[in-house]
Amino acid sequence: MAKAAGRKGRAARQTDSAPAAPKPQSPALVWLVLNHVLLLPLAGAFAPMLAFRAGLLHGDGLLITALLGLLVVLTHGACWRLAARAGERRLAAASLGLGLLSLAALLLFSTPSPLVAVVRVGKLLI
Repeated sequence: MAKAAGRKGRAARQTDSAPAAPKPQSPALVWLVLNHVLLLPLAGAFAPMLAFRAGLLHGDGLLITALLGLLVVLTHGACWRLAARAGERRLAAASLGLGLLSLAALLLFSTPSPLVAVVRVGKLLI
C-alpha cells in the first residue's frame, strides 16, 4: 500500500509541474491579420475591376476610393471593438494604428493594403 501511495504522490507532483496549456489566440488578432493579409489586398486588386464592369467607375475613380476607404474604416473599427471588449488595449491601439496606415496607403499609393504599398515602394527602390 505504501508503494501505491508513493506512486499516486509522484503522479500528482508530475501533473502539478506540467506546463500550462497555451492561451488561445485572440479573435481580434486573427481577424486583424486576415484583414491585412487577405481582405485588403484582394479588395484593392479586384474592387476597381468589378466597379468598372458594373459601370460605376467613371473618370477619376473617386467612388471606388471612397468604398475602399469605407471598407478600411469598417474592418479596422470592428477589430478595434472586438479587442476593446476583450480588454486588449494594446491590440486595440494597434488596430487603430494599422487602420490609419491603411488609409495613408490608400491615399498615397491607391491601394488599401500597406503590405502592397511596401512592395511598390521596394520595387521603386530596386
